[in-house]
Amino acid sequence: PACMACHGPTGRGNPAASYPALKGQRAIYTAKQLRDYASNARRSDGKTHIMRDIASRLNEEDILALASYAQGLK
Repeated sequence: PACMACHGPTGRGNPAASYPALKGQRAIYTAKQLRDYASNARRSDGKTHIMRDIASRLNEEDILALASYAQGLK
């Protein structure tokens, strides 16, 4: 649900709001980005901190599952 709010139910993103597509993204890339957001190594979410807030609540199992799911979206 947290991902769908910004990236859409099919992972197509929302260009008007500058939320990127997640569908088909390689799982290894998505997992790395989530880890980087969680550790504050990535800060491309600006003043909202939304990705850092969400990613910091995920454990490694959640990150891998989410990344695998996003890779499978068509």
